[in-house]
Amino acid sequence: MSSIAVAHSSAVTGASPITATLPQFCLEAVKRYAKPDALNQKRDGKWVHISAADFIRRVRNVALGLSRLGIRPGDRVALLSENRPEWSITDLAILSVGAVNVPIYTTQAVDQVRFILEDCGARAIFVSGKRVFKHARKGLDNLQDLQQVIFFEGDSTNKAEGGLTLADIEAMGAELDEQEPAAFESLAKPVGPDDLATIIYTSGTTGTPKGVMLTHRNFIANVVAATGALPIVPTDVALSVLPLSHIFERTCFYVFCYNGVSVYYAASFDQVGEYLREVRPTIMTAVPRLFEKVYHRIVKKGLSAGGWKSKVFERSLQVGQK
Repeated sequence: MSSIAVAHSSAVTGASPITATLPQFCLEAVKRYAKPDALNQKRDGKWVHISAADFIRRVRNVALGLSRLGIRPGDRVALLSENRPEWSITDLAILSVGAVNVPIYTTQAVDQVRFILEDCGARAIFVSGKRVFKHARKGLDNLQDLQQVIFFEGDSTNKAEGGLTLADIEAMGAELDEQEPAAFESLAKPVGPDDLATIIYTSGTTGTPKGVMLTHRNFIANVVAATGALPIVPTDVALSVLPLSHIFERTCFYVFCYNGVSVYYAASFDQVGEYLREVRPTIMTAVPRLFEKVYHRIVKKGLSAGGWKSKVFERSLQVGQK
């Protein structure tokens, strides 16, 4: 860990990385930079911007709402959703309560969804919407520990008896916050850096998924080290493409929060081309598979053109490779 990274951490959070929790670490930095476009999502053809103040307020409200539902420190809360601001808001809210975030890929096989929920003993699960819920529905039936399904999208509640929406949880939390302004701080105070933050399950390709346990300190050590090694500045703009269920993308999100970077979300790979042109990000994290998909899509399109266009394309590939 570099001396630069440690100095940066103290200036931003007002606390040493050794004693901070992820919500403290991220939200204090978000507050400091006060970006008007801290989180961003495209809805109905327009970009919707969530300011730093709204980001922090919503984390507080969701955390307080979860506490009203009876979620306590150490409880497991699953998160099944595509990339979107609500993923990150809910993540930090879960951690603020001292609960444990258990992310699940939206493409996970139903039997593996069920295995993960049973193995960790999840008490609640956040689901993005109808499509994802329909895919995972059988994996959620008759689970002994699962008490609550919470949807990010309001029109999904008719799919599950007793289902709540994220708006319901936020309203519950906002009411408590108004009644007891110090409730959030009291809720978050007992959480420590060595408390369990997440259980991330492996793909299960070599057997049943295995849960990897990471603490707040595990994440923060990586964030501080990355900050000291990479030229990331508050004027940067990031496009979040990889699933936030992936440890790499999730850690990068914390790096972005810590450094005041504006984050734009892409819910699927199909949106990347369009969003690259619109957002013009200075940062986009990726893995080799992402570049392979881009390459194969370009080649397929170029070769399907036919005639002289395909010949020009093939020649261009040769020149580019040379």
